[in-house]
Amino acid sequence: MPLPLAHAFTGGSLTAVAWPVKSPAGFRRAVVVGAVLGVCPDFDYLLNWLRVLGPGWHHGFTHSVLFALVVGVAASWVFGVRGWRATLVCTGAVLSHLLLDYLFTDSRGLALWWPVADQRFKLGIPEWSYYQFAKGSSGLLGFVKLSVIELFVFGPIFAISVRYSRRRYR
Repeated sequence: MPLPLAHAFTGGSLTAVAWPVKSPAGFRRAVVVGAVLGVCPDFDYLLNWLRVLGPGWHHGFTHSVLFALVVGVAASWVFGVRGWRATLVCTGAVLSHLLLDYLFTDSRGLALWWPVADQRFKLGIPEWSYYQFAKGSSGLLGFVKLSVIELFVFGPIFAISVRYSRRRYR
């Protein structure tokens, strides 16, 4: 399952490329907003930690398309970029989280269509992914190894997105 680093890089990359801004300051804000929105669905860990609604909420309603739409609409209004394109970009940043988790989760799956369906979905390809490089490591060492791997895998994608997109504002 991807760590927050991969989710932040992916959400930030998406907003860097597609955010409807007109200034360098707006561009920087777009990257930060995209990174936060990319990590946003994992705030369900807080529900588990606080024991709100009982345990086992990870990959639940916060990993649904409905949640992504609601957060996307709310974020576009909160950050003052209104319109269908801004809403689509904010929703896409949240959906990027769902896509990564769908591809690489080793859990029961994601509640993608909550509240319409209780079924969980996953492709679950960790056997073929970068997670194999950290196999056999647990705890802090495993976290550090995976973070370094995600930095090398998702970091260049983020850097290229930012570099490419910054040219629009010069």
